[in-house]
Amino acid sequence: MIPGVSMATQVSLASETQLVRYTRWALAITFACMPLYVVRWHVGPIPTTLLENLVFVTIGLYVVARTRSAYWPPERTSLEVPILLFLVAGLIGIAVSYDHVGALGHYRAYFIEPVILLYIAIDLLRTAGHFRTVLLGLVIGTTVFAIMNLGAWAIALAHHEVITPANAPEALYTSPNEVALFLEPPLAIAAGFALHADQGRDRKVALGCLVFLLPALVLTLSRGGLLTMAVLALVAVATMPQLRLKLALLGGAVVGGLAVSQVPWVASRLARQLDLNYRWNTLAIRSRIWGDTLHMLRDHPIFGAGIRAYSRVMVPYVTDVRVPEILPHNIWLAMWAEIGLLGLASFAVIMALLLWRGWRAFARATGFYRALLWGTSAAFVAIAVHGFFDTPYFKNDLAVEFWMLAALEIAAIRALAYGGTGNRRLER
Repeated sequence: MIPGVSMATQVSLASETQLVRYTRWALAITFACMPLYVVRWHVGPIPTTLLENLVFVTIGLYVVARTRSAYWPPERTSLEVPILLFLVAGLIGIAVSYDHVGALGHYRAYFIEPVILLYIAIDLLRTAGHFRTVLLGLVIGTTVFAIMNLGAWAIALAHHEVITPANAPEALYTSPNEVALFLEPPLAIAAGFALHADQGRDRKVALGCLVFLLPALVLTLSRGGLLTMAVLALVAVATMPQLRLKLALLGGAVVGGLAVSQVPWVASRLARQLDLNYRWNTLAIRSRIWGDTLHMLRDHPIFGAGIRAYSRVMVPYVTDVRVPEILPHNIWLAMWAEIGLLGLASFAVIMALLLWRGWRAFARATGFYRALLWGTSAAFVAIAVHGFFDTPYFKNDLAVEFWMLAALEIAAIRALAYGGTGNRRLER
């Protein structure tokens, strides 16, 4: 027996350790099940999703674990001020919205729950083993999701369905572009380990994941997704220190890009996209949406339209004969429209800090954390690139994914600061 520690205390410590492990696995399962927000039901009048209930389970386990240990770590992200302002902007977005009840539901799912997961994850991710547990959930969940989307293509082709480039087959979501928005950050994480992992096991798992993620992402036929993949390839080339590998990556990227562009559905999707007079040119369509949104924002410059109110407020501003979009196909305009200038500014600061600190830490990292930090930093590059043409945040899965990526990056930087363990209390 440990001197001065009773048997009851030892049992309590063991129980607390086990509860922390359970919480970490619950976090991994939640990470794996992000696409399952599509499974919905009501508890009385309150709508909920399978993803949200997994979030509740994770939060509940964490509260029990920390209550039993009587230790509530004051974890800091160095993003507290912009995060607080972001949450305050969301509250204002509820107040100015036409639909207060619906706005409150979105605030819960897109703001409160993901930010709580951020702080839970930062506390629970201390060692490389902890990171691997949570990343295992991401690997399994995204790989299965990619296989499901490839399966949707196989079923469509087997039934000789006519596949239109604007509406590619997909498994769970309402549009293939939503699939691309979700798969791009996991693709970046897998690429980080494929390029920079110091252990063969990590590299093999990453390459196995990429075997499914790459074709699934290409077959979304998302033009924003294809552009994002091209930018990530350039980032990989630019950040590779060895000249020989840099040239090999560049050559592989060029050959791969040319091969993808020859896929019939991709070629059809990209046809005439540089012709601004083409009616269905994506830039022309989005330019009209952005212009209409800016017209609306001139009349609502401070607070925007409010959460979940964009499509209703936009009705008198829409040009041509179009139905208002749900969001303005641009993450910055979406933030401004949903949560006002305060929300836009705070989100911009959060993104800028995550990008700057992630790449700065990657430059001095080694081993496991070098691979992880390349992945998280590249994931935020993907969000920024595709975010110019769409809104990779205001969905249940994307909001959770964003803050979990932030948690992985912040915890990895902390682990580097503590000699690769990130564990100041070894008994934990």
